[in-house]
Amino acid sequence: MTSFELIQSESPRFEVGRDANGFWMARSADGREGGLFVSRDEAEKFVRSRGALLIKKREPVSLWPRP
Repeated sequence: MTSFELIQSESPRFEVGRDANGFWMARSADGREGGLFVSRDEAEKFVRSRGALLIKKREPVSLWPRP
């Protein structure tokens, strides 16, 4: 495993996409962090500030997925 692969495997992962109301959302894969943003750029900036990997979603996403 290279050092780059190691960093990637340890980095938090965030999903970025629009919610059902059209707002941009960023949410950590573990559901512990996230927020709503006025633009995709702001959501991605938030993810980068956390040193996280970005996972873009096509379908509507939410901060609190329904069980």
